[in-house]
Amino acid sequence: MTTILVTGGTGTLGRILTERLRADGHEVRVLSRRAQPYAVDLREGGSGLDAAVEGVDTIVHCATSPRGGDEEAAAHLIAAARLAGVGHLVYISIVGIDRVPFGYYKTKLAVERLIEESGLGWTVLRTTQFHDLPVRVFDILAKPPVMLLPAGVNDQPIEVAEVAGRLAELAAGAPAGGSRTWAAPR
Repeated sequence: MTTILVTGGTGTLGRILTERLRADGHEVRVLSRRAQPYAVDLREGGSGLDAAVEGVDTIVHCATSPRGGDEEAAAHLIAAARLAGVGHLVYISIVGIDRVPFGYYKTKLAVERLIEESGLGWTVLRTTQFHDLPVRVFDILAKPPVMLLPAGVNDQPIEVAEVAGRLAELAAGAPAGGSRTWAAPR
């Protein structure tokens, strides 16, 4: 099978994706800020990143931070992937980022563009938010004595394990050179 690097491999999606890829017989490397032997902060790049991508066939880029730095992280990852001759870069993104004016969504869209223009084989999977996001939002909204709820917001959360399964399929396949959208049924 192939050697696949999962960035953000200890996160909500990355952890499940890593398990799925290994179950499918792939050699999987986990890159995160603290996971050894590939403990790398993508925002800073560095020599550890070059070692992590050396000999990798595919990278699935799940690392992200709502606190910023995703564009810098993607730029470092792309540069290392080019240098190592990686054949396929798969990126997880969000449905609607081209229509929603949130800063985090604008950053995700900018990363998509960096990947499209990278010269690497690439695939982007845009999915709806995972089930845990509405729970986290409601936890925050429930703190004051009065709970304000957004009106007119449509949401189709999706199970993270389903997304991990789809990403595993895409990582094992050829670069699509485009975006795929996948949402929960309702």
